Amino acid sequence: MSKDYYKTLGVSKTASQEEIKKAYRKLALQYHPDKGGDVAKFKEVNEAYQILSDAQKRSQYDQFGSSAFNQGSSGFNQGGYGFSSNGEWNDIFSQGGFGFGGLGDIFEDFFGQTLSQVQVELAISIAQAVVGDKIKFKVGTETIDMEVPAGIQDGTSFRFRGKGKNYKNGKGDLIVTIRVKIPERVSKEEKELYQKLKDIEAKKKTWKFWE
Repeated sequence: MSKDYYKTLGVSKTASQEEIKKAYRKLALQYHPDKGGDVAKFKEVNEAYQILSDAQKRSQYDQFGSSAFNQGSSGFNQGGYGFSSNGEWNDIFSQGGFGFGGLGDIFEDFFGQTLSQVQVELAISIAQAVVGDKIKFKVGTETIDMEVPAGIQDGTSFRFRGKGKNYKNGKGDLIVTIRVKIPERVSKEEKELYQKLKDIEAKKKTWKFWE
């Protein structure tokens, strides 16, 4: 059964190369497996783009339909699209963009900055969360100096520009999410201090519940 590559990309048969490329980029982003997209749709979109983005292949397709490429002449056999023969997703960047010219650059433009972003969680104590602190920690080979503001809430995130991984157009960001750690074991002195704090809170505060 002949495949309608124009329909797959959502373009007309008279679409320009720029229109085809634009449609492909949009759909590739939408269906990309690393973004939780539809793997089957992603493969279909890539197949359509590889045919229609090549003037010679597009001409053959316009004359003979997709049957002209059924024998693997377009390179879409098992293991294509960045997938192994058992259907598992392979690293598109390490494979040079599926072995097709130009695709690596397209995905680098789309996902390079996202994939170069580094996300970490930083555990701090209740005392640090309440009164604030200055913390120095390492992410890879990068040493980060961070000022934790007093009264910080669990789950608060901070972005450090240019502290992530390298990619073609520069360096990604580092996202640090604060986690306020509740101690599992405390000393007698610490327990007494927590009890005093609890007593103080009980005197001055009426508990409210989130609705």
